[in-house]
Amino acid sequence: MMKLKILILGCGSIGTRHAKNLKSIGVKDIVLCDKDKSRLQSLANIIGTNLLYVDYKQAVKENRDLSSVIICTPTSYHVEQALYFAKNRINLFIEKPLSHNLDKVKSLQKIVDSYKLSVMIGHSYMFEFGFLKLKSLLEKKTIGQIYFVTYLQGQFLPDWHPKSDYRIEYTARKKLGGGALLTLTSHSFYLVEWLFGKVQSIRGDIVTRVGKLDVDVDDSVFLLMITDKNIIVQSQNNFIVPIHNHKIIVEGEKGRLEYDFVEKKIKILLLNKKNKILDVNKDSNDRFVKEMKYFLSNIKNNNLDKNLNLESGIRFLQKMKNLSF
Repeated sequence: MMKLKILILGCGSIGTRHAKNLKSIGVKDIVLCDKDKSRLQSLANIIGTNLLYVDYKQAVKENRDLSSVIICTPTSYHVEQALYFAKNRINLFIEKPLSHNLDKVKSLQKIVDSYKLSVMIGHSYMFEFGFLKLKSLLEKKTIGQIYFVTYLQGQFLPDWHPKSDYRIEYTARKKLGGGALLTLTSHSFYLVEWLFGKVQSIRGDIVTRVGKLDVDVDDSVFLLMITDKNIIVQSQNNFIVPIHNHKIIVEGEKGRLEYDFVEKKIKILLLNKKNKILDVNKDSNDRFVKEMKYFLSNIKNNNLDKNLNLESGIRFLQKMKNLSF
């Protein structure tokens, strides 16, 4: 592996995961940055680094050989931070979504294009074994022409990080870019475009709060979309249901495909044929390792999948800009 020095900005759950995975795949120079000194030191002890900072600008000044940064901070901070790193010609990995609005994204794109930087929007589901298998089945036209899709995703916010108060999570706070639309629908939007084509229009939407959690953001989102392949997609995302569910149901001329992400099983139901159930269970960390390996490979060749580049992040924000709670 080529020599790399990578900065992890934000050492919460996803930043910690990325740091551990980078270490496991051979990245020796990892710089950590977080305002929480206790959290910062705890992760440093785990991965064995003494490159610790509470100020990312100071981290850049003292580590001019940084090849890239992995931004794992709350959504509303992403673009401001990304602009600083881009101006310093540092490649970017930005956890989805790119931002909470379109402010300054054109400036970021201009700098990125000028310096020919590699920018990847984090979306681990595109590296997950079950979703990859589903994509393969679709490409083989297992159910023939696709008619329409139902995407369901629901989970209970207090269960995300049981040891923490959900009310201080960025997901629960509007000023940090939280809400089901940004934190959950971004997942389904990227998957829909990857599997079924670019979203051309949103024909119906409800972005609302129907639960009883102590949050100031939307907790439920219902969308009716149509892609450039003329596929109708019904999408439902929320973080209020007590029982976790995550499913994609694809209806076609020959039958139905159902992927249950929680159960890790794909059902293949074809007319006049015996139903099949595929077990697609893998280590839950596998997709994150593959995601990091993919990012590192693209620091060198800058040939990102169009569903993961900066433009994809901007597309999501453009499509969602008129939807609000």
